[in-house]
Amino acid sequence: MPSVQQLRYLIAVADHGNFSRAADACNVTQPTLSMQLKDMENRIGVQLVERTRTKVLMTPVGSEIARRARSVIAEVEDIREIARHDKADVPRGPLRLGVVQTVGGYVLSLAVPQLRVAYPDLRIMVREDRLETLPGKLSDGAYDVLLLPEKLDDPDFVSVVLLREPLHLVVQADHRLAAFDTVDPKELAGETILSMERGHRIHEQIARLCAEVGAAHATDYAGTTLDTLRLMVTCGMGISLLPALYVRSDVQRETQVVSRPLSHGAPVRELTMVWRKASPRNKAYQIIALTISDSIAPWGLAA
Repeated sequence: MPSVQQLRYLIAVADHGNFSRAADACNVTQPTLSMQLKDMENRIGVQLVERTRTKVLMTPVGSEIARRARSVIAEVEDIREIARHDKADVPRGPLRLGVVQTVGGYVLSLAVPQLRVAYPDLRIMVREDRLETLPGKLSDGAYDVLLLPEKLDDPDFVSVVLLREPLHLVVQADHRLAAFDTVDPKELAGETILSMERGHRIHEQIARLCAEVGAAHATDYAGTTLDTLRLMVTCGMGISLLPALYVRSDVQRETQVVSRPLSHGAPVRELTMVWRKASPRNKAYQIIALTISDSIAPWGLAA
């Protein structure tokens, strides 16, 4: 099959009817153009031009191939334009985002509007999944990036901390601790603190805090979602500690429960964006991570 460049030479000859002018238009020497057209004829097995001493005439098949070659060249230019706009450092096109339930909605409600304004050609597709399955699916290419409540120590991944997010105390509105603007962790002594079920980072953090301050870590009741924990607090089953972004999006709209920051020593989770180190879109993902980090920065500690 002829090369794209040979097709360009054929179109130039058809347009100019002269080897010399066609060569000038293509910025090559006349012998080069003539040799390339001869090679093209040999490749496809037909004569494309009639060569005379004064001019060049297109054969019928040469004219038809030149006509179709224009469409081919136009398609090639379109492909190059797509590639030019889809440079690896420009956030655009589809972004398959894997999230866990305890992160997704609260981060994305702040981040997605900013991403859409900054990068209107970026199409974000979000899927909630289990924390234990997300890294494997990222490796397999099912997701482009992940939003997680903790860093991943894996040499094949890039993990960028977006925000260091403190956990806030959540209690019933008439609870004694609701009277404080900030709560000293020592005030938690003797309280029953609810947490997520085992396997969640929050479970480990609350268990550690309970041991430090003398609170009871509830084992009879464990939440499977942050919403469940909030409802358990509403029902008077205990108090809890919930992430700042969740508090901002859900707890602050409540009337039956209130949130209070701890004065010091609050457990902190690291909201992290993760992607494959070998991805050609590494620069674009860095830009997206920075945009998300900026959008959620007011709700936590600096990453």
